[in-house]
Amino acid sequence: MRIHILQFDKKVGLGVFSHWLESSGNEFVTWRCDLQQWPEEDAEGAVILLGGYLGVEDRDRYPFLQQTADWLRDQVERDRPILAICLGSQLLAHALGGRVYSRTRQEKGIRQIALTEAGRQDPLFLDMPNPFVSFEWHNDSFDLPADSLHLAKTEACSGQAFRCRNAWGVQFHPEVDTRIVADWCRRTGSGEEPLLRFQQHQRLYYAHARQLLSNFLAVGNGLVNR
Repeated sequence: MRIHILQFDKKVGLGVFSHWLESSGNEFVTWRCDLQQWPEEDAEGAVILLGGYLGVEDRDRYPFLQQTADWLRDQVERDRPILAICLGSQLLAHALGGRVYSRTRQEKGIRQIALTEAGRQDPLFLDMPNPFVSFEWHNDSFDLPADSLHLAKTEACSGQAFRCRNAWGVQFHPEVDTRIVADWCRRTGSGEEPLLRFQQHQRLYYAHARQLLSNFLAVGNGLVNR
């Protein structure tokens, strides 16, 4: 299966997903939305949207954010399999009518993420423990779009995962690795605590993150019911 990677910032990349996609035999191509790049309208394959340093509220200054949201709305209607991460999830929520809030419900570091009843039954979280471990690094948050399914939450931020048709938005980061976490800590002056906690839990984090990616690929390949 071909995977289209939508990237908003060259400093926020695919992380450990790159190795896992290659080892699973899936082809992937990266599109830089900040350089006005998006997949062709009729291009086949699933989509993964990455995070970034910008926020949805920056779309007036950076029109590619709204252009991406418009592109997403159309792709959801086409039932293209989509996994949107952090900024990607906020853009997906915005595209589908959900409200995005700047500098609210912030989280940073390893967190326990609890599945809702709908989440426990959703194919994206098949064979995932409840709760599961993932990594958070966000200043903004969103309200769920109307007609979407609420799939996961944390104590600080209820909107951790949602689904609309064949598109999933996850506020947490299942794609980071030690290098990325260390770089974010250094760039933002956040100290070593998030990195140390990540290293303490990385074995479990990687196991849960890889299961989530495998589930998404299985959905995209039509191997599980949507």
